[in-house]
Amino acid sequence: MSKPKLGYLFFDLPSDHEIESSLATECEMIEDLLHNRELHARVKRIRVASSDRLRREPTYRYDVQFVHLSCHGGRNGISFLGGGMNWGPVARQIIRHLHPLQNGGKRVMIFSCCHSRTGFERTKFWFEEYFTGAYYFDQKKIEFSTAITTWLMV
Repeated sequence: MSKPKLGYLFFDLPSDHEIESSLATECEMIEDLLHNRELHARVKRIRVASSDRLRREPTYRYDVQFVHLSCHGGRNGISFLGGGMNWGPVARQIIRHLHPLQNGGKRVMIFSCCHSRTGFERTKFWFEEYFTGAYYFDQKKIEFSTAITTWLMV
């Protein structure tokens, strides 16, 4: 019996300077690494720059083991072009794209943003049926280089 492929769902929510300068995002780098290691992983990346676009993103429920949220986080939520979104609505938008866990399934949520511990604390109620664990940074402010180095090592 072959081992099932790992599945990854990336929420790639870039900032204006990343878009304007055509910079590679954290999610793009991680996706490239997964493909270059020939893990044959299933990867879906949702890349949007506004809360309105995230709300309108077509919904398909994925059965993945890892969900990675890369964004600009704050105490109350995340920042987008033209506004922000509180942590509760962020959680609801994420779970729109997931099947609830069943039969001992495991799934990890990865918060890659400033105030990621706050994000974890404010979303764990919504994520209860969807995740068995979470990774986040304990520091309030995280530099891009620290985040990308950490997640590439994991």
